[in-house]
Amino acid sequence: MSALTDFLEHLFATGEARLTGPPEPGDPRDVPSVLRRVFADYRLDVAGPPIEFDADAAAAAALFTARACWFAVSRDEPAELVAAVLEPFAEPKSSSAHLSVDLTLRYAVTVHRRIHAQSPDDVLPTRLAEVLRGCPLTGALTDIKDPPSGDTLLAGHPGLELLYAERLASHFRPEWLPASGRIRETVEWVYQQQGRTMPAL
Repeated sequence: MSALTDFLEHLFATGEARLTGPPEPGDPRDVPSVLRRVFADYRLDVAGPPIEFDADAAAAAALFTARACWFAVSRDEPAELVAAVLEPFAEPKSSSAHLSVDLTLRYAVTVHRRIHAQSPDDVLPTRLAEVLRGCPLTGALTDIKDPPSGDTLLAGHPGLELLYAERLASHFRPEWLPASGRIRETVEWVYQQQGRTMPAL
């Protein structure tokens, strides 16, 4: 079992990141196998048409998340190295990619929140914010105020739109609310269902 596979198994089982060294890509067979197994259950919580697993997107996000967790505790690394290793992966465009990326990237939200509170101008929270803005489904969980830069239509999948709306209702930022369209209407509906009033813009 590769170090990355061990990291993922522990992460999914406990919600805790455990690393003994810088994570590497790992065995190309083991990592997708772990991600696919967890994704099979994860997608059941998303309403609407079933979402297929995107192995490439999931693996890229998993390695990025593991490396972000490593740099969160290994704070003496040169900024140039952190920036180079945390190279942004391709922004999700399909419903499969959006949810496959979210499978692990959601754990990086805590890393961003903690490191940003300590060192807001550090390269780690800066790079994390860049990636999270490019992955709006996951970025909706953050406190990042800069607007999303990725596919805010979430490939038109109604279940992902609802998940985004629920997340935004819990971490509301007007910059992340579309000016119009179905997602905005869904956010307003979520607030109504919760018996709350959407904040004035």
